[in-house]
Amino acid sequence: MGAQPLGFVASDYALAIWGVSDLSVMIKSNRLSLENLFSAEMLGDDLEEWLDESSLMKRTFRNCAMISGLIERRHPGKEKTGRQITMNSDLIYDVLYAHEPDHILIEATRRDAAKGLLDIERLGQCLERIRRNIVHMPLGQISPLAVPIMLEIGKEPIFGEGRESAMAEAADELFREAAGH
Repeated sequence: MGAQPLGFVASDYALAIWGVSDLSVMIKSNRLSLENLFSAEMLGDDLEEWLDESSLMKRTFRNCAMISGLIERRHPGKEKTGRQITMNSDLIYDVLYAHEPDHILIEATRRDAAKGLLDIERLGQCLERIRRNIVHMPLGQISPLAVPIMLEIGKEPIFGEGRESAMAEAADELFREAAGH
């Protein structure tokens, strides 16, 4: 929607989104519609693409890999630490996703993440109920209710237009600085 998001964090009570553009200005100038932003249609391909790249998917894959026997935690005399299991499952996930994105374990992981962790169907129903009732209210300072969510910022980046735009802007600035402008 042109907002160029860089990241988000969500809890049971709050949602924080930050980006290259000032979302508050975009909402106020009608360049960004909250009703469209919180539309259930947003749960389609973009969400699936983000999910495939997220740490959430890798955590879910670790469980699928252990259940399938691909990764063993306890083998007599060769027990693995949690870190070793995470590194092994992340490596296997990256290779499988890159070379065989329709692999049965990747598909099982997608289903587990969509149903168990995100419950996309219920999320879509919730969005349909609330989307016309969301009110944007700019505040002069951070609300005390937002403090817990602000402490989580940076944990879940969004890869895409916002990140590319920020990197291009930083590269231009470095070039100008190197050229002496």
